[in-house]
Amino acid sequence: MILFLISPILYSSPSKISSLPLPLDYVRVPYADTSFSGYVQKLSLKSENKVYSYKREDLSHWYESLGVIDKPLLYTDDLEQCADFTMRLWADFHKENNLLSELYLFQYSGKKAFYKSSGKTFPQFLRNAFANSNSHSIKMGGREVKVTELRPGDLFVQNENGGIGHVSIILDHVKSEGREDLFLIGFSFMPAQEMHIEKAPDNRGKSGWFSYRGFIAHLAEKYPYGKPVLRRF
Repeated sequence: MILFLISPILYSSPSKISSLPLPLDYVRVPYADTSFSGYVQKLSLKSENKVYSYKREDLSHWYESLGVIDKPLLYTDDLEQCADFTMRLWADFHKENNLLSELYLFQYSGKKAFYKSSGKTFPQFLRNAFANSNSHSIKMGGREVKVTELRPGDLFVQNENGGIGHVSIILDHVKSEGREDLFLIGFSFMPAQEMHIEKAPDNRGKSGWFSYRGFIAHLAEKYPYGKPVLRRF
């Protein structure tokens, strides 16, 4: 008798946002590799679906997550919260594409602060922005966006009084004829922590992807920091 040894099939977790499964009958909307939208669509994911705080606490039990962005926190203090992490993605896009001469972040008021005239190193520039601006700054300084124009890199900003708020970022976008567009949406949170991709409940979208209306309802239920407005860097 001949025995055949069959090796088990090894399934690896998706290594990039663009490798995550699409909802049935939907197709991904492509964006140019040179754009911020294309950049966030191709962000790498950690091999383990675990969210760590700046104190290296495992916060994974807080979330239903489709993945965690593979960008370790830069600082050992409470600086990379939700608004900060979206600014970090914007800054990293410029750095990795040799566009630092065009990079701006925001002062608290929403006024643009340009890296090239700051006199700071890149880490110093980020730390200053993270320490001195927040969701209010992005709300005041970011460009307004229509629902019909949403794309990866766009932001849901919640802040009604200038204090504590919340910022979420679209990371991917799919379409299907005759149906609502769907989005992958991620955020960091408080305390400062890695950015995860929030999994949509079944009544808020499809296959873990959010509809626009589904995410608005999700924020109202789970993250009630005010009525969201749409912004773009």
